[in-house]
Amino acid sequence: MRGPGLPPLADEEIPESLAKVIEAWPYNLHRTLAHSPGTLLKWLPYGEHILKENALPFREREIAILRVGWNCRCAYEWGMHSLVARRGGFGDADFEALCVGADSPHWTNGEAAVVAAVDDMMRDWTISQDVWARLAAHYAPEQLVDLVWLSGNFMTIALQLNALRVPLEEGLPPLPDDAPLYTRATPFVTGS
Repeated sequence: MRGPGLPPLADEEIPESLAKVIEAWPYNLHRTLAHSPGTLLKWLPYGEHILKENALPFREREIAILRVGWNCRCAYEWGMHSLVARRGGFGDADFEALCVGADSPHWTNGEAAVVAAVDDMMRDWTISQDVWARLAAHYAPEQLVDLVWLSGNFMTIALQLNALRVPLEEGLPPLPDDAPLYTRATPFVTGS
């Protein structure tokens, strides 16, 4: 999937209006989005809110993000959030369980429901009644809304990262070789 894409802007190419943004966020993602200053400037506050002001606990947030990255074969998302998760206490068993899915005995019931919800959303574009019931047993309504928005946001980011072919940052953990490329279980239906 890697190859020619839209190159991240070098320091000398960054528009003056984005200098402070890139100073704070010097990553290839932000340098690539700097090709469209308006998009980057509008996306950052939204992304910050979805990620950092989310009602979900840190662990569940990172489980959802990493499962999206794994399902989408998004090496950048997986790598960046693997580092974040490790700094937050994730160990090898957590990453192994992310590659297995909701059936891994490693997860708590709530964590397994988060993984199942991400898989449902990516496969079926909804969450099954069974998974909703499992989620509702562990998380408040605000957390459920935030889980859906967080997952949807990171699905979009994975698409953008892969489509723009944003180069990986140096030293990122690799995406596991057996990560699937999720496809819809049912085709889009046009007409009736």
